[in-house]
Amino acid sequence: MGGWWPWRIPWKRRRAWLSGRGLCGIVRAWERATMTQQHSPCHGAAGTLHVTLDELRERGPLFHATWVAIGNFDGLHVGHQRILKTAVAQAAGGAAPVALTFHPHPRAVVGSGAPPALMTLAARSACIRAFGVQCTVCLRFDADLARLPATDFVQAVLVKGLAARGVVVGENFRFGHRAQGTPQLLRELGHRLGFAVTVVEPVRCGGDIVSSSLVRRRLLEGDVEAAARLLDRPFRLSGRVVRGDGRGRTLGFPTANVLPDPELLLPGEGVYRVRFWRDGMEALPALAVISSRPTFTAGPVALEVHILDFSGDLYGEAVEVEFLDRVRGIVRFRSAEELRRQIQQDVAAARARFAADGQGRPQPAASSCGGPRA
Repeated sequence: MGGWWPWRIPWKRRRAWLSGRGLCGIVRAWERATMTQQHSPCHGAAGTLHVTLDELRERGPLFHATWVAIGNFDGLHVGHQRILKTAVAQAAGGAAPVALTFHPHPRAVVGSGAPPALMTLAARSACIRAFGVQCTVCLRFDADLARLPATDFVQAVLVKGLAARGVVVGENFRFGHRAQGTPQLLRELGHRLGFAVTVVEPVRCGGDIVSSSLVRRRLLEGDVEAAARLLDRPFRLSGRVVRGDGRGRTLGFPTANVLPDPELLLPGEGVYRVRFWRDGMEALPALAVISSRPTFTAGPVALEVHILDFSGDLYGEAVEVEFLDRVRGIVRFRSAEELRRQIQQDVAAARARFAADGQGRPQPAASSCGGPRA
């Protein structure tokens, strides 16, 4: 009998194909990928799914199978990044790597109030996706979720809602009513309910355990370079350009008055060397001042940015300010002329530093997320 037939292939090669290393394996891999996409509510969307506990209970599994990284992920510091990278690396058997986060911050519901955020929820989701996570599930943290016992949280959210085959958390992860759930309990429940659990050790930087609280503390101290080491990238603050009193222009240094997103943390008062990111455009070298303007009539703390060698109308634009280093603290000057001379010195120092860094000209657009490195 002529032609090509499977039985003409030696048995060892046929067994390899049938066991998944040949055509059958390719087909199965394609089926797993297709099934994951078909069962992913994030497929073809922005990559974020906002759900409540009731919706998870009513809708059943949102995915075919997942490998879940759990955390608040505010700021997406190097500790968070390790958790995400671990989940992406471990995801197997057609399981989609998914991040489970919470909004609002749990302390807004069960504590004394949420701390100021390091990034908006949209920016957080975009950065999470940059690490290879297919979908960010943002679970609304409300009184019902806060009252949910730890075991019920695992059953309702991880098993029934997300069809978790694996879960990755940090050592300080707590869950369930009164935060009674621990990584050890999660391991026990995973063994009983059929999902793997990986507990990632904390990352240390300069002897300190990296955390969102530590990042906030460094920013409030004005140490934006230390914050950048914790984040693995410079801190960025988003906002919109609004009209000010024009005082910078009268001093010869026009500024863009940036109104930050109200939920975000503003670094401590000072003069900073920054990059000014216009929406969809390049980064411009600039000098930023965060102060209450003590030389004049003191008022609320504001963010003003003088863009080097720039002329144009920015009013109403959505922008980001990326903090590189702190030039000096805030001083109350005796006159406007004394302040003007100091600004001249600040601008000259910033220009020299940008030139030394090779960044004296506008830079092309780039991601504000660390992302995996080759």
